[in-house]
Amino acid sequence: MASPNVSALFFDYISLQSFLIFGSLVFGNGKGWKYHRRTTLRALRNFGMGKRSLENKINEEARYLARSFEDESGRPFNPQPSVQNAVSNVICSISFGNRYEYDDPEFRSLLDYIKMFMSKLAVPSIVSKIPKLWVTPFYKSLKKQTDECISFLRGVVEHHKATFDSNDIRDIIDVHLQDNDDECGAEEKLPRSLIWRGIFDLFAAGTDTTSNAILWAMLVLTQYPHVQEKAQQEIDDLIGRERPPSLPDRLHLPYVDATLMEIQRFRPVGCFVPPRAASVDTELRGYTILKGTPVWVNLYAVLHSPKHWKDPEEFIPERFLSADGKRTETPEAFIPFGLGSRICIGEQLARMELFLFMTNLLQRFTFEFPKEDPKPNLAGELGITLSPGRFRICAVNR
Repeated sequence: MASPNVSALFFDYISLQSFLIFGSLVFGNGKGWKYHRRTTLRALRNFGMGKRSLENKINEEARYLARSFEDESGRPFNPQPSVQNAVSNVICSISFGNRYEYDDPEFRSLLDYIKMFMSKLAVPSIVSKIPKLWVTPFYKSLKKQTDECISFLRGVVEHHKATFDSNDIRDIIDVHLQDNDDECGAEEKLPRSLIWRGIFDLFAAGTDTTSNAILWAMLVLTQYPHVQEKAQQEIDDLIGRERPPSLPDRLHLPYVDATLMEIQRFRPVGCFVPPRAASVDTELRGYTILKGTPVWVNLYAVLHSPKHWKDPEEFIPERFLSADGKRTETPEAFIPFGLGSRICIGEQLARMELFLFMTNLLQRFTFEFPKEDPKPNLAGELGITLSPGRFRICAVNR
């Protein structure tokens, strides 16, 4: 009989594999993954992705965010917590059916975990190979935080089960409850017990990637004030400073749109596509890649390749503009969300949020880097995403 310690490690290992793979929109595979992705994409569309209803929610959250910036009265502050709260509340509203106050301790704790997890995602993969590492203090702490996050999400799903009404589908969790059942024998169905896992992917990836994109935008614009000023002028000319922006405005704000595209190219939050596996034996540049071999795609290299971009290390929004400057153009090598059937499921939502949040903020504020702070590190910090790290900023009322 195995000793209690070995047995516990075994179950930790199985739990970790379940956490990383089973029910995951990012790491899952096969018929179950395809069905889960289709259901989630349909739910995202039903709850407003690309529609006016979600636009209103994003604009409302942008107002809360602007209010938190105004409370700083132009003084240097760390914008990361408020930006993360605002972005997360958008995905919460369509996943959980409600938003959270910025000072909610449970919500704040969950967001802190998400930030930690996304910055150290390589750690669980190491433990999956050497499960005895769970007994070390660092990994035990990580596991405790992971268990707390899982417990929170399972609790949300259980509450939805208890209050479920098939005639009143409130959010993405309800869509999955309506569509899946533990007793269903179909291979592609996702058991209700795993619904929390896909919600974690939406919540974690949807929070971390978009919040980092907004933080990069604010930081980069402080270093290129002429770009910020030109984008603000275009917003003033079309929208003014009173009316909230709308998605159709993007077609008439080519410089703003080009600036946001250049931010995604210049500092892509997703430097690497999550690991995939070769579906067949493949020959590539003299190398044999056997079926099942993990494959990583370096998006940062694509978005900074001199073969595709002139002066790739320079920040030049005009590279995305037509010759007359009246519309944006998308080069083939611009793939910040990946390609193919596993392209980021939240691409359209992320584009909506980045445009609406930044347009709202640029209407109200000019972002400046504090003169007393050391020059910002634009290289960023690499975890599963590329973040700008901790920095302070001044949001000066216009």
